[in-house]
Amino acid sequence: MNLKKSKKLACAALALTMAASSGLSVFAATEHWNDASVNQQAESGAWAAWKTEWETVKKDYQKVAITVGADETKLNFSWYSKTKETPKVRVALSKDMKNAVEFAGTQAETPKYISADGVSVSSAEEGEAYYASKVSAEGVEENTTYYYQYFQNGEWSEAAKFTTQDFDSFKALLFGDPQIGACSGQQSSEGDTMSGQLAARNDAFNWNITLNTALAANPDTNFLMTAGDQINTSKNEYEYAGFLNASALQNYALSTAIGNHDSSNSNYSDHYNNPNTGLSTEGATVAGTDYYYTYGNTLFIILDTNNYNCASHEAVMKKAVEENPDAQWRVVMFHQDIYGAGDPHWDSDGMVLRTQLTPLMDKYDIDVVLQGHDHTYSRTYQLSSDGKEHTAYNKDNYRNDPEYQEQNNCYVINSDVVGGTVIDPAGTVYLETNSSTGSKFYELEVGQQDFIAEKNQTWTPSYSVLSVDENSFTIATYDVTTGELLGDSSIYTIVKSADKTDLNAAIAEAKKLVKDDYTAESWTAFETALKAAEAVAADEEATDSEVAQAVADLAKAKAELVLAEEPSTPSEKPDTTEKPDATEKPEATEKPDSNPTTGDNGALLYALVAMMSGLGIAGIVYSEKRKNTSAR
Repeated sequence: MNLKKSKKLACAALALTMAASSGLSVFAATEHWNDASVNQQAESGAWAAWKTEWETVKKDYQKVAITVGADETKLNFSWYSKTKETPKVRVALSKDMKNAVEFAGTQAETPKYISADGVSVSSAEEGEAYYASKVSAEGVEENTTYYYQYFQNGEWSEAAKFTTQDFDSFKALLFGDPQIGACSGQQSSEGDTMSGQLAARNDAFNWNITLNTALAANPDTNFLMTAGDQINTSKNEYEYAGFLNASALQNYALSTAIGNHDSSNSNYSDHYNNPNTGLSTEGATVAGTDYYYTYGNTLFIILDTNNYNCASHEAVMKKAVEENPDAQWRVVMFHQDIYGAGDPHWDSDGMVLRTQLTPLMDKYDIDVVLQGHDHTYSRTYQLSSDGKEHTAYNKDNYRNDPEYQEQNNCYVINSDVVGGTVIDPAGTVYLETNSSTGSKFYELEVGQQDFIAEKNQTWTPSYSVLSVDENSFTIATYDVTTGELLGDSSIYTIVKSADKTDLNAAIAEAKKLVKDDYTAESWTAFETALKAAEAVAADEEATDSEVAQAVADLAKAKAELVLAEEPSTPSEKPDTTEKPDATEKPEATEKPDSNPTTGDNGALLYALVAMMSGLGIAGIVYSEKRKNTSAR
């Protein structure tokens, strides 16, 4: 697949704005993000249309999922078919699929059955048969637009688009606990208590908004990550239908962790085609196993921490590291937070795993750990294991006995840096993600654990941006409702020892950015950092520390760039549903899909959401805050 490549960072207006009118805001402090606003004000067109569309979406279990491949040159696909057949994917450089390369895969021998109400069941007498299909494609190149189709039920799907970015310097978006269906118990617009499919309808709508908002602000995203609990009830296929319906998931690869809400059914492993799975199955859940992959200079290891057998996890970590000894960065992601700030888990299941997993992060030199589960935001200082044995644990003793707590802390704090830059640090930083959909939030633990650098609970959906290059790893977390950094959180950058070759490379990458793509204020700050970096590079007497700091400052300035707004174009329809057209050529510079629904009127409706939210009457709001008592 060869094609003259080009890339343009498309700017798009954020879908939602924070506004208030008549005492009503689009988002208000509460436990769940629900549709209560339509009880008080006129419904927005987008929400009304979604309620109609949901009646079809909730029964569509055959959406394709694109997942990361074993490395950046590979893509994995998975979907359900009603027909027993050889699954295939074909990939081309144009919508007419001319000169497409075809890849064949495997299909499950045994069908799965889904009942009329969208729940996995055990027999044909109870439900309709579906076959899980999986295909891997390879030969993917950076900065290229591809079109793909998948063979399902005896025919090819419509062509959808997938655009790659730089591989060496890349960006991933991280989302915590979408948990489609978890807003159960809140009041619907009709006055009913939401549960089951009504709850899934609400959260799926919000999930789509969050994805589109995050991608509008970060159109140069390489792939997406979720830290577990994609859905609320593992057997409910209509929740997976809502999760996978988000339009962006047809255009971006996804890397997921198995959450406790995913873990008790094989639906997870049927829907996702993760690479390098099944390597150590001792204690594995029915949902699947650990897996790993590389992307550019980074090794990602994804653990299923519903499995408490940490020897099994170590076997996977050992193999992944031995196969990729030259990876500049090593990142682990799992669901249960072993260093978090939320009230429910920080000293319960997270604590049990903490004593066993912390030494492994040291042993395999892990730089960053990504976590979910606690529905709060926090980031730790740089932490290492204390090197002691911790074989017994009692939650009550830990909470009530300071001496027992001291004996079982199991960690050492290596840094006092809250935000900003750490250069060549010892230990590992742990990031805890909050809810990306607002389906469920938890209270923060009273007080602040000594390992926590910063934490907050804004009761609004959020997402994190991971910006990675050869020498810097930057984490920034944003509020979906405002587009700004979440609460009082800060940008955190890790820099490994850098010389002037590294600094010059960072400067060269920075100079590829286009001034007109960004706001004047953020570009001025970026330009200041760039000039300072150039001065350090030109200084023959610059110290290693000054060089590393210049790399860090430039990485931070890049992370803080804000896209210039462009007017939305309501007449455009999502490219993912267009049929192959032999007269069209691929467009690498098209804007990413920014529709909150996949219907033909999605773009117009999305514009209505943006417009009406300014009046305080559109979309989803929170009802009054209350303590969560649902299953955790």
